[in-house]
Amino acid sequence: MQIRVSPLRLNKRYPLTISRGTSAGSDNLLVEVTHDGITGLGEMAPVNIGHGEEGAAEMAAALESWGGLLADVAPWEMQKVEEWLGPVAGFGAARAALDMALHDWVGKRTGMPVYAMLGTDPARIVPTSITVGINAPDVVRERVPELLARLKPRYLKVKLGSPQGVEADKGMFEVVRELTPPEVGLRVDANGGWSVDTAVTMCQWLFERDVDYVEQPLPVGQEEDLHAVRSGSFIPLFADESCRFACDVPKLSGLVDGVNLKLMKSGGIREGLRVIHTARAHGLKVMMGCMSESSLAIAASVHLSPLADCLDLDSHLNLLPDPCRGLSWEDGRVLPSDAPGLGVRLTE
Repeated sequence: MQIRVSPLRLNKRYPLTISRGTSAGSDNLLVEVTHDGITGLGEMAPVNIGHGEEGAAEMAAALESWGGLLADVAPWEMQKVEEWLGPVAGFGAARAALDMALHDWVGKRTGMPVYAMLGTDPARIVPTSITVGINAPDVVRERVPELLARLKPRYLKVKLGSPQGVEADKGMFEVVRELTPPEVGLRVDANGGWSVDTAVTMCQWLFERDVDYVEQPLPVGQEEDLHAVRSGSFIPLFADESCRFACDVPKLSGLVDGVNLKLMKSGGIREGLRVIHTARAHGLKVMMGCMSESSLAIAASVHLSPLADCLDLDSHLNLLPDPCRGLSWEDGRVLPSDAPGLGVRLTE
């Protein structure tokens, strides 16, 4: 098979601010795997989650080097691909893009959508959260009504962990809560922006305001301190940055209620399945999230998403423009196409 890599620039409708900084767009990669006249598509998005940054230049170099290594391997030989690449440290985003392209190729070859190949049931896909980034209250008053009117979501996920401290977090959250109708659930993601004491205080405060769960309250490396946070409140906790691969799941058992699977950090669908099964074996719930991705990478997660308890697959809904088409948005849910493969096509 042949691997071709090209740049894919994404621009956001609204800049997204989290505890670690602000992003107005991202430099992604389009990955094309061609074999026997069929081309499978995949996408790489930058990853910076406390384990070291994986940017487009580094990932493109990796993918181009793998092209020679895998020239004699067929797209359906995914186990062989994993064995040839070996336990490469990092390169999760490059692996994810290649993995997506391989699944897309096999689906196109067999005439099956990826969800059918995986045996998942799209009818089980739950509504996804729509993200509200860290902003001043006046910006929140403009943005939240627009999101509610345009997308009619079933859930909002509020980014907290503001560098300005707890009072800024509380002030912003209360404005979101004021603007959100009672039928729309609220969730919170601190992106590791809190200390232990702050997390305990905020988790109790948010529990009293009927928040569904809190994601990644503490920075990567402070996983053992999650016990103190969890014992200080009844609100469910999910680990995101602290969980990348299936081997990370066991150490989180007893410290959180669930893990956030992102294909871009795990390396794609095959490792994603391992994360899900490992989480279930340890009695943990599974949520699926995303980095700064277009519909192409989001589609890979959507085909796997019937296996998840909650979803945050919304980055493509904040793009101007989304360079791909194929997913649908119905009653707060992102749904896959029945077309072969990932069911997504480029529009630019």
